[in-house]
Amino acid sequence: MNVPALSAGTKPSGASELTRFAAVAAAVDTAALTAQLVRRRQALAERPGDVYDRADEVAQVYARWFATYDIICPLPGQIASARRKGLPAIGPAVGALLYGELTTGVLMGVQDAEAVDGGLHFDWAAQGETFTGFRSTVTCSQDEPVVRDATGIVASVLQGPDRRTSVTKSSRHLVFTVYDAPGLDIGDFDTGVRVLTDLLRETGSVPDVQEVVL
Repeated sequence: MNVPALSAGTKPSGASELTRFAAVAAAVDTAALTAQLVRRRQALAERPGDVYDRADEVAQVYARWFATYDIICPLPGQIASARRKGLPAIGPAVGALLYGELTTGVLMGVQDAEAVDGGLHFDWAAQGETFTGFRSTVTCSQDEPVVRDATGIVASVLQGPDRRTSVTKSSRHLVFTVYDAPGLDIGDFDTGVRVLTDLLRETGSVPDVQEVVL
């Protein structure tokens, strides 16, 4: 499978104080991942403990950062919904992404690794730079944090992923990305990476974990 190498550009003066970017790549058995997610969702529904409380605390760090761009962070609302109704039962790739995000509060992404052109490069956009998102063309602001491959932007940390590298029902080779936020505790970032890695290992995958300093 394609395991995209990570790299990062030079942080512009005045850009958001982000310090780390990580990726977890793995070839997955979708049936095994689906079954494990069912077990994880059931266990969490029976004994949620303080999982959602802590996840919401972490998500608020992202929400405050998003607000500086006049963007609403989806994580707090999604965590509140999961607390009321349980984690959503959807496809394995997005299901794993949401399990990671909503149980830790850490912002993540997922791409089809085979659709990624070369490596993944964490960078900062130029004013007006665009890419094709799920619903429409996404326009970036100056120094907005983005992830690129050799073809173009694959995700804006603030505005979401592109369509070109999006996962489908046939995606078997996945690359999950884990994003920092100004003021995020290093332990919370590490927890996000660990939760994804543990979930994939429990299904028989051998995840490749990479991280770059920004």
